[in-house]
Amino acid sequence: MLPWPFGRRVAAVEKVAPQEAYALWAPTYPPHPHNRLMEIEQRAVLELLPDVRGLTALDAGCGSGRYLRELSARGATAIGVDVSSAMIDRAREITPRIARADLRALPFDAMTIDLVICALALGDVDDLELALSEIARVLRPAGRVIYSVVHPDGEAAGWSRTFESNGRQWAVDGYWHSLARHRSACAAAGLSIDAWREPELESGQRAALIVRAIR
Repeated sequence: MLPWPFGRRVAAVEKVAPQEAYALWAPTYPPHPHNRLMEIEQRAVLELLPDVRGLTALDAGCGSGRYLRELSARGATAIGVDVSSAMIDRAREITPRIARADLRALPFDAMTIDLVICALALGDVDDLELALSEIARVLRPAGRVIYSVVHPDGEAAGWSRTFESNGRQWAVDGYWHSLARHRSACAAAGLSIDAWREPELESGQRAALIVRAIR
């Protein structure tokens, strides 16, 4: 059995919507990879990261701020948004440039962001096309997005994003978008994919999907 977010479903786990889940989870959510899948995901994302010095970089769905920390350390002006006010409070420990916002309605003018990272957050939204269209809207011409999701194979494998809070087991409800849908949603948003990674766990199970695309 794998630890969060990739444990097998068990009857005792109560499934809750993302905002409610993150409100419960935020006090104990680490600002760094805390399981094997996240380690694999972050390594792949950072391998695709360009030189960000002097760039305005948005961490969309920043959570507790693990990529805000990475972007700031590499010389970017890092900005974060997240739908969870509890997670935003955690991320403000890293930078004050944080706003509460939905991925489907980003609070930025068009063509104002050089780079977007969106890590393990698109599985929280049903409308993948709208979220990627919003990311494309705020990117400057030739700007890049690097995003990751739990690999769609996880649905058939019975994975769920589980955590403990107040002595109980919880699971974050979410959406499993197919590989084909990721490709079509990028195309519909005017994003040209230039890198596609499906890194595996040691078992050979595909663990994550990481996409880099250019506006």
